[in-house]
Amino acid sequence: MTPEQSYFISLLRDYVHDRPSVAPEKPLSWEKIAEYAAGQDLSGIIYYQTRGFLRLEALPENVTAKLKEGFFSDAYRAASFEYEFGKIAAAFRKKRIRCLPFKGAVLRDYYPQRELRTMGDRDILIRHEDREASDRAMRALGYRKYVDNHAVWTYTKGILMFEIHDVMFYDELANRVDYREYFSHIWDGAMQRCTVPEGSTGECAVPETEDPDAGSYEYIPDHNTHFLYLVAHAAKHIIHKGMGFRSFLDMVFYAKGEPSLDWVRIAGELKKLELYDFAKTCFSLCELWFDVKMPFRQEEADTGFLEEISEKTFRDGLFGLENEENAASGSARIIKRSEGSYGRAVAGLTLRKLFPPYRDMQLIPWYSWVDGKPWLLPAAWVYRWFYCLFNKRGSSQEALLEPFKKKEAIENREKYLERWGL
Repeated sequence: MTPEQSYFISLLRDYVHDRPSVAPEKPLSWEKIAEYAAGQDLSGIIYYQTRGFLRLEALPENVTAKLKEGFFSDAYRAASFEYEFGKIAAAFRKKRIRCLPFKGAVLRDYYPQRELRTMGDRDILIRHEDREASDRAMRALGYRKYVDNHAVWTYTKGILMFEIHDVMFYDELANRVDYREYFSHIWDGAMQRCTVPEGSTGECAVPETEDPDAGSYEYIPDHNTHFLYLVAHAAKHIIHKGMGFRSFLDMVFYAKGEPSLDWVRIAGELKKLELYDFAKTCFSLCELWFDVKMPFRQEEADTGFLEEISEKTFRDGLFGLENEENAASGSARIIKRSEGSYGRAVAGLTLRKLFPPYRDMQLIPWYSWVDGKPWLLPAAWVYRWFYCLFNKRGSSQEALLEPFKKKEAIENREKYLERWGL
């Protein structure tokens, strides 16, 4: 790693241990550090750690301004999300819509400064039967709707974005585990967040079987299942285009701060989900970067691979970028899920591209008219073929030929995922 990268990680390490950072001993490119901070969506944390000596470093004005702006922007966005979610929760309560915030909305409470756990959007899970009622409630609050796939409807207003899910996990990973079905049971262990008097602190929870009128309609996820979800969600990003440092900070703060996490149970469930080796790799990186003790890790960690991942994490940014290293990731995932030889897997992938299954087609906005009407799938295929033939011939041909033209890249990507434990 470069000196700037090493120092950037040391700032995050100090933040994890809630201690002040010190100025670097040797001159560094602060422009590069600010660039990393923006790319990882961690400008607020980096400014918080360096605010005591930034002026003493005689930095270019634009660098200090970028970091400072990131800090105040994070705080303002967090306050705006919190205020607006209060209005949404109240609207949902009036319509008896049960909602379960997850991901950043939960994790921010474990950060030393909860406002510095950034969120580009806020995720809320609802029951499928409440989809239309939640849509009316969000529109009444002035939100604009964008349906980007069947499982999540995105609502925007100004700088704020809320994703309303009726399915918690809907992606396929590089194995044959049905994660969508597994995380559909998140409601089984959810706890109801009680209404508390204004000005009081803390929260109480009662089993989900209690009368919902006894309190609010906001629920708290079972923390063990939620942690498993975080690992699966991280695996999704690694399989596709990569992942930044924030997701690893989430794991560290959640593991340190939530006493109800049952690590024996979590390890057992990770093995069922075929994510145990992947989690050990993630935890090994957490220990390497942040100097913390995680519940389990790789016994004999491949230090060379961990170093490669450290450098790639900087290149990928928050949720991965389109670059040569991530080429053919989609094809590699599907081929890795297949059984049999490479040729057989490629044949299956080609058929899938020509005849996408209903599960995929219903998620694409342009073919939303097949949703709930699987018998219209052949018509959607024909429409898609003619559209691609006349409007996207070059890119469509490239997509079909990718498994043949990029065999080496796909095989390298498969080996890369195996080294991750996926």
